[in-house]
Amino acid sequence: MEPGIFYHVCNRAVGKDVLFKHFFDYDDYLTDIEKIILPVANLNAYCILDNHYHLLVRIREHASGFEFSQAVNRLQSIHAKRFNYKYKRKGGLFLRPFNRIPIKNDGQLAWVFWYIHRNPLHHGKTENWEDYPYSSYSYFKYNRASFLDTSTMLDFFGGQDQLIKHHETQAEDYLLKNMNLMLD
Repeated sequence: MEPGIFYHVCNRAVGKDVLFKHFFDYDDYLTDIEKIILPVANLNAYCILDNHYHLLVRIREHASGFEFSQAVNRLQSIHAKRFNYKYKRKGGLFLRPFNRIPIKNDGQLAWVFWYIHRNPLHHGKTENWEDYPYSSYSYFKYNRASFLDTSTMLDFFGGQDQLIKHHETQAEDYLLKNMNLMLD
């Protein structure tokens, strides 16, 4: 992992376990991301579902890939310990190692950004992916302040209107393709 490079970071629960049971589990995880990940990486997008998560990050220039990996491992460890204590559970919670996929070009960056935001729709968690509460999309759509680095992706797409249009177009294409699969 290299500084200055975008990465799609994701992981899931072991077996059929869940990572988050209640809204406060999600909120605690987002707070932990802010405290643990932001010192070593900019967070450009996220989506957290009950049994897995996706992050789009860019490692800060002053940080190393090793420091970033340590931060993600610490994030997962803190969450697992809290979760296990709270729900009287034992053992590992996350698969090891976490996935880290380097983004190689602008097309891949645009696709991963959309992929992360449409994840709740893909997994049947909601039909209204735009307002899913544990996704970063609403920060872009409603211009909400947060610890998220929204300026990088807004600049990448050429502004809020173009970013929203990109996501709406991708959503329409996604729904049409999936409707065709269901009808076949």
